[in-house]
Amino acid sequence: MAFFRLPGRPPTCLNLSVKQLLTALIIALSPSLLQAKAQPDFREETIYFVITDRFADGDPANNNIYGDEYVPGNLRYYQGGDFKGLIDNLDYIKGMGFSAIWLTPPVMQPPGRYVNSAGTYDAAGYHGYWAWDFSKIDPHLESPGASYADLIKAAHAKGLKIIQDVVLNHGHGGDTSPTVKWHARRGQLSGLGKTFDYYSDDKKWFNHKGPALADLLDLDDKNPEVLKWFTQIYGKYQDLGVDAFRLDTVAWMDKKFWKKFTAAMHARKKDFFIFGEIWTNSDYKALASYTRLAGGSPMSAGMSIMDMPGSSMGNWGLLEKVFKGGDYRAVEEVLKHDGKYADASWLVTFPDNHDKPRFNGAPPAGTPATEDQYADLLNYYFTARGIPCVYYGTEAMLPGGEDPDNRRVLGAAGIKAAAGSMLYAQLHDLNELRRSSPALQKGSQKSLYALKDQYVFRRDHGKSRAFVFLNKADYAAKLTVPAVPDGAYTELVTGAAVAAKGGAALEVPEHGLRVLVPAAGAE
Repeated sequence: MAFFRLPGRPPTCLNLSVKQLLTALIIALSPSLLQAKAQPDFREETIYFVITDRFADGDPANNNIYGDEYVPGNLRYYQGGDFKGLIDNLDYIKGMGFSAIWLTPPVMQPPGRYVNSAGTYDAAGYHGYWAWDFSKIDPHLESPGASYADLIKAAHAKGLKIIQDVVLNHGHGGDTSPTVKWHARRGQLSGLGKTFDYYSDDKKWFNHKGPALADLLDLDDKNPEVLKWFTQIYGKYQDLGVDAFRLDTVAWMDKKFWKKFTAAMHARKKDFFIFGEIWTNSDYKALASYTRLAGGSPMSAGMSIMDMPGSSMGNWGLLEKVFKGGDYRAVEEVLKHDGKYADASWLVTFPDNHDKPRFNGAPPAGTPATEDQYADLLNYYFTARGIPCVYYGTEAMLPGGEDPDNRRVLGAAGIKAAAGSMLYAQLHDLNELRRSSPALQKGSQKSLYALKDQYVFRRDHGKSRAFVFLNKADYAAKLTVPAVPDGAYTELVTGAAVAAKGGAALEVPEHGLRVLVPAAGAE
């Protein structure tokens, strides 16, 4: 059963004259209106993030290409997920109401198993963050009729956008054991038919001075030819139909590089959303600085970023404790910094991801979560400021500790089971709720009322307003909030009419929410 259901809108019966119909048609075809419609805004989207290898195996023939990289059950190795698995399950993702899919980097990874020289670590590049050739797609992902281009086309046909994860800081690891099949090419990175060698770096393609992330081959962000190379490579992905980029390890590269790279990408493709990862949950000044690389929205200039402090990642996200019995007032410790960003409504918000234990953490690295705690968490993220992003398997309460345990396989069985879950239905309804209000999609946020288990805030965008009432207690709570202006309102979840005078009084069900918007004609 759905957690809640938005009230249906009855069909409108029109009795128009021919003249009225022609007038309406002329207005509808007005160039100014068409122009307004032609300006995409990614704040209208919500994102489902998948590690492609861990989502669904649509073609077993591409699982073990090199003979040593596919080890079912060992999460450090390939598990078989591919583009065909995604294509086959696009309706599953769309059924939750998501409109964009963020994929881990699809670029070609090292040709087989990786083992470091000390023999203390072994894995494979199933995740996509160890580029071998930036301009080629990893063969584990594609199959006949299910190329990257086919996936993009299939997603677009269903109204889904594709976000490509982009890693420009580094390639694969170069500290390999002689037992590795590709050991003789351990320092090489390729793209656009060119190969550069870290150990014979006559083109100054790499950074040898450090700092470097692990033993990963660090590219030289000061070399303008490296920037040009990447601009050409990722321009081709834009041409393929990719709708947005998520930038990995942003803080490891010079801001001047990012300013030039994002400018080049925006110049090549209009209305192209870019957001980046800066790994800190406390340095708001540093985070905000990346939102000010250029003027304008991140659809046309610079980048937005992921709201790292506002996450609920296990043992790291500042909001995890809030939804596991903590106090809603702790949310204000994150939101009070919103003024530092160019516009906090563009931040990509998320409960958890692939870098830390899941919200449903596996001990000892994380703490478990209940269905009610998930309901509370999702109610917040889909009504609070920012663009919500949900990690695959959240709808199935997929557990997970530290990497790679937080990257378990969802698979066909998990997808089938999750499709009938309460959280799957709740995600659908929350997406529908958010889509019904411009204020919920794009508005700024201001706290109106906060207790340990109840939180009320308003969202404002232009003339659109919304007042969100959240309750994470095990009992229904009657909330009286004087800060809601007098007037006539519609409650979006139930469709009830609400009159506010001297404030608004609402009963919010246990682990539930209510949202007030001005009634039609009452703006």
